[in-house]
Amino acid sequence: MLIIGNGISFVAAIFMVASCVVKRKRTIFLCQFLECALLAVASVFFGALAGMTTLVFSAIRDLLVANDRYTKPMMTVFLILTIVAGVLANTRGLVGLLPVFATVEYTICCHYIVGEKATKCSIFVNGSSIRF
Repeated sequence: MLIIGNGISFVAAIFMVASCVVKRKRTIFLCQFLECALLAVASVFFGALAGMTTLVFSAIRDLLVANDRYTKPMMTVFLILTIVAGVLANTRGLVGLLPVFATVEYTICCHYIVGEKATKCSIFVNGSSIRF
């Protein structure tokens, strides 16, 4: 199970790198969508429920951002869903809340950051924090 989870995580990491290399904001968030979706699947193999929960919400959010449908009310909904589901699914104490904190920060950034460079910086800084 660990080997499968790590293999899926490796492919997801390729999409994270791609999101920092591509030029268009839409493509950045499509790469982020694929990364989060794959990491959510990998989380199942690792037994990381809080990580999986936040990654599913992140994947949906990234798809909405890529399609210019991510509004402030949607941001608020995703913040609430992420916090509630992440806290309820947490079985690892404070460590299990790290993906929740990271996802909350990035969810806010997805709404307020508009430039490609700032988006890439946010991805780079947040990249390993969202993971399990």
